[in-house]
Amino acid sequence: MKKILVNLVHPNIENSVVNKKLTNAISNFENVTINNLYTNYPDFKIDIKKEQELLLKHDVIIFQFPMYWFSSPALLKEWFDLVLEYDFAYGANYKLENKPFAVVVSCGGDEKAFSETGKDKKSVEEFLFPFLGTSNYIKMDYKKPFIIYGTEYKLSEEVLNKYTEDYIKYINQLSK
Repeated sequence: MKKILVNLVHPNIENSVVNKKLTNAISNFENVTINNLYTNYPDFKIDIKKEQELLLKHDVIIFQFPMYWFSSPALLKEWFDLVLEYDFAYGANYKLENKPFAVVVSCGGDEKAFSETGKDKKSVEEFLFPFLGTSNYIKMDYKKPFIIYGTEYKLSEEVLNKYTEDYIKYINQLSK
């Protein structure tokens, strides 16, 4: 079973409904480490070596976050800028080469909004292009993202449970 690192990047996880439920569903999996970046680095002073060690100790790397203005929360950009440095992630050494790179994103809009004819005019996958680009640049293996839609509406318990069930399946699939 592969070791999975979930880099949770939610500025307000305690008040989250969706990301909190998803994270709680996998928090006791023995092969999963949840690395809560906002809890660890509320001042944005990232321990680069610690983060790099976590990346090296895990087989699969997941970035889980709510979509903020068609991207990620600010701390994730800072994390990429600092942790994925030259001679670690690219350059003379590609220490993460071939490791699976996955994105788990929760979006306020529904699936229809994220379409050519919807209000956002693009799919979530298109908005996630910088993550695909980063993954390719550092020679990681970009996986199909896990997307949760409609979080700006109060999702029913049935819908939340279905997303949670599907998330557990997604994690288990990445574990193989």
